[in-house]
Amino acid sequence: MICCDGTANEFAADRTNVVKLCSVLRNGPGQVVYYQPGLGTMEPPGALSGVSGAVTKLLGRAVGYGLEADVRNAYVFLMETYEDGDRVFLFGFSRGAYTVRAVASLVKMYGLLPRGNHALVPYAIRLLKAVGKFRERGVRDAFHLADEFKATFAARNAPVHFVGVWDTVSSIGWIGNPLRLPYTANNPDIAIGRHAVAIDERRAFYRTNLWRASGLRGPSGPRDLVQVWFPGVHSDVGGGYPDAEGRLSDMALEWMVDEGTCAGLDVDPDKVAALVGPGGARPGAPMHRSLKGLWWLAEIVPKRRAGGTGWRLNLGRGRQLPKGSLVHWSAFERPGYAARLPDHVIRYPGRSA
Repeated sequence: MICCDGTANEFAADRTNVVKLCSVLRNGPGQVVYYQPGLGTMEPPGALSGVSGAVTKLLGRAVGYGLEADVRNAYVFLMETYEDGDRVFLFGFSRGAYTVRAVASLVKMYGLLPRGNHALVPYAIRLLKAVGKFRERGVRDAFHLADEFKATFAARNAPVHFVGVWDTVSSIGWIGNPLRLPYTANNPDIAIGRHAVAIDERRAFYRTNLWRASGLRGPSGPRDLVQVWFPGVHSDVGGGYPDAEGRLSDMALEWMVDEGTCAGLDVDPDKVAALVGPGGARPGAPMHRSLKGLWWLAEIVPKRRAGGTGWRLNLGRGRQLPKGSLVHWSAFERPGYAARLPDHVIRYPGRSA
Protein backbone atom coordinates (compact mmCIF):
# COMPACT_ATOMS: atom_id res chain seq x y z
CA MET A 1 0.00 0.00 0.00
CA ILE A 2 1.74 3.17 -1.21
CA CYS A 3 0.23 6.59 -0.43
CA CYS A 4 1.81 9.78 -1.82
CA ASP A 5 0.65 13.27 -0.87
CA GLY A 6 0.50 16.42 -2.99
CA THR A 7 2.85 19.39 -3.26
CA ALA A 8 3.31 21.12 0.12
CA ASN A 9 1.01 18.54 1.76
CA GLU A 10 2.09 16.38 4.70
CA PHE A 11 0.75 14.93 7.93
CA ALA A 12 -0.72 17.94 9.75
CA ALA A 13 -3.88 19.20 11.43
CA ASP A 14 -5.45 20.04 8.04
CA ARG A 15 -5.36 16.55 6.59
CA THR A 16 -5.55 15.61 2.94
CA ASN A 17 -7.54 12.61 1.79
CA VAL A 18 -4.28 10.69 1.50
CA VAL A 19 -3.62 11.12 5.22
CA LYS A 20 -7.26 10.42 6.07
CA LEU A 21 -7.15 7.23 4.02
CA CYS A 22 -4.00 6.13 5.86
CA SER A 23 -5.80 6.70 9.16
CA VAL A 24 -8.51 4.12 8.36
CA LEU A 25 -6.27 1.45 6.81
CA ARG A 26 -5.45 -1.66 8.77
CA ASN A 27 -1.65 -1.82 8.96
CA GLY A 28 -0.24 -5.22 9.83
CA PRO A 29 1.30 -8.41 8.45
CA GLY A 30 -1.41 -8.70 5.80
CA GLN A 31 -1.34 -5.07 4.65
CA VAL A 32 1.77 -2.90 4.82
CA VAL A 33 1.32 0.88 4.39
CA TYR A 34 3.88 3.41 3.11
CA TYR A 35 3.15 7.16 3.36
CA GLN A 36 5.18 9.81 1.56
CA PRO A 37 4.76 13.57 2.18
CA GLY A 38 4.38 15.83 -0.83
CA LEU A 39 7.02 17.74 -2.77
CA GLY A 40 8.33 20.84 -1.03
CA THR A 41 7.57 19.74 2.55
CA MET A 42 10.90 18.41 3.79
CA GLU A 43 14.55 19.39 3.48
CA PRO A 44 16.71 16.65 1.96
CA PRO A 45 18.99 14.75 4.37
CA GLY A 46 22.02 16.49 2.85
CA ALA A 47 20.78 20.06 3.43
CA LEU A 48 23.62 21.87 5.19
CA SER A 49 21.64 24.77 6.59
CA GLY A 50 18.17 26.09 7.17
CA VAL A 51 18.60 28.36 4.13
CA SER A 52 19.57 25.54 1.77
CA GLY A 53 16.75 23.41 3.13
CA ALA A 54 14.23 26.20 2.57
CA VAL A 55 15.51 26.73 -0.98
CA THR A 56 15.16 23.01 -1.69
CA LYS A 57 11.58 23.00 -0.40
CA LEU A 58 10.76 26.02 -2.58
CA LEU A 59 12.28 24.30 -5.62
CA GLY A 60 10.13 21.27 -4.89
CA ARG A 61 7.03 23.41 -5.13
CA ALA A 62 8.19 25.57 -8.04
CA VAL A 63 9.80 23.10 -10.44
CA GLY A 64 9.02 19.71 -8.97
CA TYR A 65 12.54 19.22 -7.60
CA GLY A 66 12.53 15.95 -5.70
CA LEU A 67 9.91 14.17 -7.79
CA GLU A 68 12.41 11.61 -9.05
CA ALA A 69 13.43 10.91 -5.46
CA ASP A 70 9.78 10.41 -4.51
CA VAL A 71 9.30 7.94 -7.37
CA ARG A 72 12.52 6.17 -6.42
CA ASN A 73 11.62 5.93 -2.72
CA ALA A 74 8.15 4.53 -3.42
CA TYR A 75 9.57 2.05 -5.94
CA VAL A 76 12.25 0.93 -3.45
CA PHE A 77 9.61 0.34 -0.78
CA LEU A 78 7.70 -1.84 -3.22
CA MET A 79 10.92 -3.60 -4.27
CA GLU A 80 11.78 -4.45 -0.66
CA THR A 81 8.33 -5.53 0.53
CA TYR A 82 6.58 -7.15 -2.45
CA GLU A 83 6.02 -10.90 -2.37
CA ASP A 84 4.51 -13.06 -5.10
CA GLY A 85 0.73 -12.92 -4.95
CA ASP A 86 0.55 -9.53 -3.22
CA ARG A 87 -2.02 -7.03 -4.47
CA VAL A 88 -0.42 -3.64 -5.00
CA PHE A 89 -2.53 -0.56 -4.14
CA LEU A 90 -1.28 2.94 -5.03
CA PHE A 91 -2.97 6.14 -3.82
CA GLY A 92 -2.05 9.78 -4.40
CA PHE A 93 -3.28 13.36 -4.51
CA SER A 94 -2.21 16.13 -6.90
CA ARG A 95 1.46 15.66 -7.79
CA GLY A 96 1.51 12.68 -5.45
CA ALA A 97 -1.08 11.20 -7.80
CA TYR A 98 1.37 11.68 -10.66
CA THR A 99 4.06 10.07 -8.51
CA VAL A 100 2.12 6.83 -8.03
CA ARG A 101 1.18 6.75 -11.71
CA ALA A 102 4.91 7.12 -12.48
CA VAL A 103 5.71 4.24 -10.11
CA ALA A 104 3.21 2.06 -11.99
CA SER A 105 4.85 3.17 -15.25
CA LEU A 106 8.29 2.20 -13.95
CA VAL A 107 7.04 -1.23 -12.89
CA LYS A 108 5.43 -1.80 -16.28
CA MET A 109 8.50 -0.83 -18.30
CA TYR A 110 11.28 -2.37 -16.22
CA GLY A 111 9.58 -4.73 -13.81
CA LEU A 112 10.28 -4.88 -10.08
CA LEU A 113 13.94 -5.45 -9.30
CA PRO A 114 14.99 -8.11 -6.78
CA ARG A 115 15.46 -6.88 -3.22
CA GLY A 116 18.65 -4.97 -2.52
CA ASN A 117 19.21 -3.59 -6.03
CA HIS A 118 19.02 0.05 -4.93
CA ALA A 119 21.82 1.19 -7.24
CA LEU A 120 19.87 0.13 -10.34
CA VAL A 121 16.71 2.11 -9.54
CA PRO A 122 18.02 5.56 -10.62
CA TYR A 123 19.26 3.94 -13.83
CA ALA A 124 15.79 2.52 -14.56
CA ILE A 125 14.24 5.94 -13.92
CA ARG A 126 16.75 7.56 -16.29
CA LEU A 127 15.84 5.04 -18.99
CA LEU A 128 12.14 5.71 -18.41
CA LYS A 129 12.61 9.48 -18.73
CA ALA A 130 14.45 9.03 -22.01
CA VAL A 131 11.54 7.19 -23.65
CA GLY A 132 9.44 10.37 -23.91
CA LYS A 133 12.23 12.13 -25.82
CA PHE A 134 12.66 9.49 -28.54
CA ARG A 135 11.19 9.53 -32.02
CA GLU A 136 9.35 6.46 -33.34
CA ARG A 137 12.42 4.30 -34.00
CA GLY A 138 13.96 5.35 -30.70
CA VAL A 139 10.80 4.35 -28.86
CA ARG A 140 10.99 0.86 -30.36
CA ASP A 141 14.61 0.63 -29.26
CA ALA A 142 13.63 1.80 -25.77
CA PHE A 143 11.07 -0.97 -25.43
CA HIS A 144 13.64 -3.51 -26.61
CA LEU A 145 16.10 -2.15 -24.04
CA ALA A 146 13.43 -2.42 -21.34
CA ASP A 147 12.90 -6.09 -22.17
CA GLU A 148 16.66 -6.68 -21.99
CA PHE A 149 16.83 -4.86 -18.66
CA LYS A 150 14.16 -7.10 -17.15
CA ALA A 151 15.83 -10.25 -18.48
CA THR A 152 19.34 -9.25 -17.41
CA PHE A 153 18.47 -8.26 -13.86
CA ALA A 154 15.72 -10.84 -13.27
CA ALA A 155 13.14 -8.13 -12.66
CA ARG A 156 9.90 -9.53 -11.29
CA ASN A 157 6.40 -9.04 -12.62
CA ALA A 158 4.44 -7.16 -9.97
CA PRO A 159 1.03 -6.31 -11.43
CA VAL A 160 -0.55 -3.18 -9.96
CA HIS A 161 -4.00 -4.12 -8.70
CA PHE A 162 -5.49 -0.70 -7.88
CA VAL A 163 -4.53 2.93 -8.43
CA GLY A 164 -6.73 5.50 -6.69
CA VAL A 165 -5.91 9.16 -7.29
CA TRP A 166 -7.42 12.52 -6.40
CA ASP A 167 -7.10 15.25 -9.04
CA THR A 168 -3.85 14.38 -10.78
CA VAL A 169 -2.41 17.55 -12.28
CA SER A 170 -0.33 18.09 -15.41
CA SER A 171 2.20 20.48 -13.88
CA ILE A 172 4.66 18.60 -11.73
CA GLY A 173 6.12 21.86 -10.44
CA TRP A 174 4.47 25.25 -10.20
CA ILE A 175 6.84 26.49 -12.93
CA GLY A 176 8.16 23.48 -14.80
CA ASN A 177 7.48 19.86 -15.73
CA PRO A 178 10.75 17.97 -15.18
CA LEU A 179 9.29 14.54 -16.04
CA ARG A 180 7.34 13.38 -19.08
CA LEU A 181 6.93 9.67 -18.66
CA PRO A 182 5.29 6.94 -20.74
CA TYR A 183 2.34 4.99 -19.36
CA THR A 184 1.33 7.66 -16.84
CA ALA A 185 -1.74 8.49 -18.95
CA ASN A 186 -2.40 4.98 -20.21
CA ASN A 187 -1.20 1.84 -18.42
CA PRO A 188 -2.90 -1.45 -19.32
CA ASP A 189 -0.97 -3.29 -16.59
CA ILE A 190 -3.12 -1.54 -13.96
CA ALA A 191 -6.12 -3.73 -13.21
CA ILE A 192 -8.31 -1.05 -11.58
CA GLY A 193 -8.03 2.73 -11.83
CA ARG A 194 -10.15 5.27 -9.96
CA HIS A 195 -9.73 9.01 -10.42
CA ALA A 196 -11.62 11.78 -8.59
CA VAL A 197 -11.37 15.02 -10.60
CA ALA A 198 -12.23 18.60 -9.55
CA ILE A 199 -14.74 20.41 -11.76
CA ASP A 200 -14.16 23.97 -10.53
CA GLU A 201 -10.36 24.30 -10.39
CA ARG A 202 -9.19 27.13 -12.68
CA ARG A 203 -5.51 27.71 -11.85
CA ALA A 204 -3.08 27.32 -14.75
CA PHE A 205 -0.67 25.20 -12.75
CA TYR A 206 -3.40 22.73 -11.80
CA ARG A 207 -4.58 21.55 -15.18
CA THR A 208 -6.17 18.11 -15.26
CA ASN A 209 -4.16 15.01 -16.08
CA LEU A 210 -6.73 12.40 -17.06
CA TRP A 211 -6.10 8.81 -17.97
CA ARG A 212 -6.56 8.55 -21.74
CA ALA A 213 -5.43 6.51 -24.71
CA SER A 214 -1.84 7.19 -25.74
CA GLY A 215 0.21 6.66 -28.86
CA LEU A 216 2.37 3.95 -27.34
CA ARG A 217 2.07 0.31 -28.33
CA GLY A 218 -0.40 -2.07 -26.73
CA PRO A 219 -3.93 -1.87 -25.34
CA SER A 220 -5.39 0.91 -23.22
CA GLY A 221 -5.62 0.90 -19.47
CA PRO A 222 -6.28 0.81 -16.57
CA ARG A 223 -8.43 -2.09 -17.67
CA ASP A 224 -11.25 -1.22 -15.23
CA LEU A 225 -11.24 2.57 -15.30
CA VAL A 226 -13.66 5.05 -13.71
CA GLN A 227 -12.93 8.79 -13.66
CA VAL A 228 -15.53 10.82 -11.78
CA TRP A 229 -15.80 14.61 -11.63
CA PHE A 230 -16.70 16.19 -8.27
CA PRO A 231 -17.85 19.72 -7.38
CA GLY A 232 -15.18 22.02 -6.03
CA VAL A 233 -11.59 23.07 -6.57
CA HIS A 234 -8.42 21.02 -6.24
CA SER A 235 -8.39 20.64 -2.45
CA ASP A 236 -12.19 20.35 -2.26
CA VAL A 237 -11.56 16.97 -3.88
CA GLY A 238 -8.18 15.93 -2.48
CA GLY A 239 -8.50 17.54 0.93
CA GLY A 240 -6.24 19.82 2.93
CA TYR A 241 -8.62 22.59 4.00
CA PRO A 242 -9.48 22.91 7.72
CA ASP A 243 -12.32 20.62 8.78
CA ALA A 244 -14.20 23.66 10.08
CA GLU A 245 -14.57 24.89 6.48
CA GLY A 246 -17.04 22.24 5.44
CA ARG A 247 -15.11 19.09 4.45
CA LEU A 248 -16.48 18.90 0.92
CA SER A 249 -13.50 16.65 0.13
CA ASP A 250 -15.10 13.90 2.23
CA MET A 251 -17.34 13.17 -0.77
CA ALA A 252 -14.37 12.07 -2.89
CA LEU A 253 -12.78 10.35 0.10
CA GLU A 254 -15.89 8.30 0.83
CA TRP A 255 -16.16 7.31 -2.84
CA MET A 256 -12.50 6.24 -3.02
CA VAL A 257 -12.73 4.22 0.20
CA ASP A 258 -15.83 2.45 -1.14
CA GLU A 259 -14.11 1.69 -4.47
CA GLY A 260 -10.94 0.50 -2.77
CA THR A 261 -12.86 -1.69 -0.34
CA CYS A 262 -14.69 -3.35 -3.23
CA ALA A 263 -11.26 -4.11 -4.72
CA GLY A 264 -9.97 -5.71 -1.52
CA LEU A 265 -8.64 -2.75 0.47
CA ASP A 266 -8.66 -3.60 4.19
CA VAL A 267 -10.09 -0.69 6.19
CA ASP A 268 -11.48 -0.38 9.70
CA PRO A 269 -15.22 0.36 9.18
CA ASP A 270 -15.53 1.98 12.61
CA LYS A 271 -12.74 4.42 11.77
CA VAL A 272 -14.35 5.17 8.40
CA ALA A 273 -17.69 5.91 10.08
CA ALA A 274 -16.00 8.17 12.63
CA LEU A 275 -14.09 9.98 9.91
CA VAL A 276 -16.99 10.95 7.65
CA GLY A 277 -19.56 11.29 10.45
CA PRO A 278 -23.15 10.06 10.83
CA GLY A 279 -24.91 9.60 7.50
CA GLY A 280 -21.70 10.00 5.51
CA ALA A 281 -20.22 13.00 3.71
CA ARG A 282 -22.39 16.07 3.04
CA PRO A 283 -22.86 16.97 -0.65
CA GLY A 284 -23.86 20.55 0.19
CA ALA A 285 -20.66 21.49 2.04
CA PRO A 286 -19.18 24.87 1.01
CA MET A 287 -16.84 25.12 -1.99
CA HIS A 288 -13.63 27.15 -1.90
CA ARG A 289 -12.14 29.62 -4.37
CA SER A 290 -8.52 28.74 -5.12
CA LEU A 291 -7.78 31.31 -7.85
CA LYS A 292 -7.21 34.45 -5.81
CA GLY A 293 -4.45 36.79 -4.69
CA LEU A 294 -1.00 36.05 -6.07
CA TRP A 295 -2.30 33.02 -7.96
CA TRP A 296 -3.60 35.48 -10.58
CA LEU A 297 0.01 36.36 -11.47
CA ALA A 298 0.51 32.78 -12.62
CA GLU A 299 -2.37 33.15 -15.07
CA ILE A 300 -0.27 35.44 -17.28
CA VAL A 301 2.72 33.06 -17.35
CA PRO A 302 2.66 31.14 -20.67
CA LYS A 303 2.13 27.40 -20.24
CA ARG A 304 2.85 24.75 -22.84
CA ARG A 305 -0.27 23.31 -24.43
CA ALA A 306 -1.24 19.70 -23.87
CA GLY A 307 0.87 17.52 -26.11
CA GLY A 308 3.75 19.99 -26.03
CA THR A 309 2.68 21.98 -29.12
CA GLY A 310 2.78 25.73 -28.59
CA TRP A 311 2.03 27.94 -25.61
CA ARG A 312 -1.02 29.64 -24.16
CA LEU A 313 -2.12 32.00 -21.41
CA ASN A 314 -4.69 30.49 -19.07
CA LEU A 315 -6.23 33.75 -17.75
CA GLY A 316 -8.49 31.95 -15.28
CA ARG A 317 -9.96 29.60 -17.87
CA GLY A 318 -12.01 26.80 -16.31
CA ARG A 319 -11.59 23.11 -16.93
CA GLN A 320 -13.37 21.49 -19.85
CA LEU A 321 -15.28 18.29 -19.17
CA PRO A 322 -14.89 15.87 -22.11
CA LYS A 323 -17.99 14.42 -23.74
CA GLY A 324 -19.40 11.56 -21.70
CA SER A 325 -17.68 12.61 -18.46
CA LEU A 326 -19.09 11.02 -15.32
CA VAL A 327 -20.22 13.63 -12.79
CA HIS A 328 -20.77 12.55 -9.20
CA TRP A 329 -24.36 12.56 -8.00
CA SER A 330 -23.51 15.11 -5.28
CA ALA A 331 -23.14 17.79 -7.99
CA PHE A 332 -26.80 17.40 -8.87
CA GLU A 333 -27.86 17.95 -5.25
CA ARG A 334 -26.21 21.37 -4.98
CA PRO A 335 -28.81 24.09 -5.68
CA GLY A 336 -28.30 25.56 -9.15
CA TYR A 337 -25.08 23.65 -9.78
CA ALA A 338 -26.34 21.14 -12.35
CA ALA A 339 -27.57 23.98 -14.58
CA ARG A 340 -23.95 25.09 -15.07
CA LEU A 341 -22.80 21.67 -16.25
CA PRO A 342 -22.52 20.93 -19.99
CA ASP A 343 -25.25 18.80 -21.52
CA HIS A 344 -22.84 16.06 -22.56
CA VAL A 345 -21.99 14.83 -19.04
CA ILE A 346 -23.47 11.75 -17.36
CA ARG A 347 -24.70 11.57 -13.79
CA TYR A 348 -22.62 9.01 -11.91
CA PRO A 349 -24.70 6.72 -9.67
CA GLY A 350 -24.19 6.89 -5.94
CA ARG A 351 -25.96 6.32 -2.69
CA SER A 352 -28.80 8.71 -3.61
CA ALA A 353 -29.13 7.67 -7.26
